[in-house]
Amino acid sequence: MKIAQITSVYISVPPKTHGGTERVVYYLCQQLSRRGHQVELFASGDSKVDCTLQSVLPIACQDDPLSTFYLEKEFETRHTYDLYRQAERFDLIHAHWPTLAPYFSAFTTTPTLVTYGYIEKELHEYYRTHFPHCLPVCVSQAQRKMLGDDSIPVVYNGVDMNEIVFNDKPEDFFIIVGRMTPGKGIAEAIRIAKKAGARLLIVGHVTTHLPWSEEYFLKEVKPHIDGDKIRYIERLPYHEIVQLMSKAKGFLFPLQWDEPFGMVVIEAMAAGTPVVAYPRGSMPELIKHGETGYLLDNEDEMVEMIDRIETLDRARCRKWVEERFSVERMVDGYEGLYKMAASGRWTAT
Repeated sequence: MKIAQITSVYISVPPKTHGGTERVVYYLCQQLSRRGHQVELFASGDSKVDCTLQSVLPIACQDDPLSTFYLEKEFETRHTYDLYRQAERFDLIHAHWPTLAPYFSAFTTTPTLVTYGYIEKELHEYYRTHFPHCLPVCVSQAQRKMLGDDSIPVVYNGVDMNEIVFNDKPEDFFIIVGRMTPGKGIAEAIRIAKKAGARLLIVGHVTTHLPWSEEYFLKEVKPHIDGDKIRYIERLPYHEIVQLMSKAKGFLFPLQWDEPFGMVVIEAMAAGTPVVAYPRGSMPELIKHGETGYLLDNEDEMVEMIDRIETLDRARCRKWVEERFSVERMVDGYEGLYKMAASGRWTAT
């Protein structure tokens, strides 16, 4: 099949640091090409993939000091237009939210799959009503339930186990990785770690893409950083991040919103590191309670369980990810949907 993959111009593929959607797109491009498909990626010009790359700008907006919010919107639109003006060359287009693909999908008969990294119910319903060639895919059962549409197929994100080192001799600290936003529960993780007398490493960048990110960091996070009990690293290359995850006793994830997936969770478990989280969003699908981590209801329970994290089998954590969240399993899922869409056997209802 001839397949176009399109993701935002905001972050390169693969991301220079952590980035869930862009890493999934990278895996898809690499694996689909190896399986004999003709793949073209539409992304920022500093992306590095084995397939053909098309781009309307040389550097991802996040890494370009001259980029502005206005220019980003302009290039995002031009970027999507550049693909859809040649849509008929492809058997199928796989778009990754939040690209503008649904709005352009109405002008071609080439089917467009849209993976909902995150989306509001109102937007999904608008897409369903107005864009018949736009076929949605959810990343978890929880996300599908939040959208209230049981007809949407689910394909779990996957990780490349070869890229993640396993470690069964952790050091004496916990870790949390995520964008510097209130929903990721970083301030809560600090509070829990302090109550438990545990050391915590935070890895998460302040993003200009979200105007409240810097204020959250300055008010809720920075005052607690002491370089010992609470340490902070703004950003690191991906492989250094997963290596740090492998060294941690546990991954602390007191989410404050209903996360549709959570790549960091399966990456941590793939490294052998169990996860302590609230049972929100997709967490009950990703974490096997009592085996690969704990799903708890409040901060007091988290404080209590921190001392018991070492009783969990780290090898079991990795095996769990191998069985359910491998790259191969993810690509199998999408290949099946591609064939259905390209043959006309799957249409939006």
